[in-house]
Amino acid sequence: MDKFYLLLWSLLSFWELGQIWFAQVVVYPLFAKVGETDYVAYHRYYTNRIPFVVILPGFASFLLPTALAFFGPTVPTWMTATNIGLGIVGLLVTVGLEIPRHGELEKFGKNEALIAELIRYNWPRTASITLQAIVTMLMLVHVTGLR
Repeated sequence: MDKFYLLLWSLLSFWELGQIWFAQVVVYPLFAKVGETDYVAYHRYYTNRIPFVVILPGFASFLLPTALAFFGPTVPTWMTATNIGLGIVGLLVTVGLEIPRHGELEKFGKNEALIAELIRYNWPRTASITLQAIVTMLMLVHVTGLR
């Protein structure tokens, strides 16, 4: 059963890897391309459609490394600690930097400075999720013995 948890975690981790890079390179830069008169409606459309494909998996990727430490297979401690620490980084960036900016954009409309901050402040989250995926790959290699 412990390998099953690692498999589920791996699927989530790699899903999030694709999501975060798509957001960083495509979605967030597109925010600047939307006209001011359509911006609030555009942002609401975006936020109404992301809960099940972005928000829930995102928060799961921040929190599940702790459960994996207890229920997953035995891996080197540094892998577990790194995975948990990177999840905390993603959570802090999301709650402290990204969500407030999304709220302002949705409430007040297009703001080039806020969009630039959203993109810039998302880089630590992009890095943390990328590193989580790398650590997860190393966990898989460790557990399966594939080299």
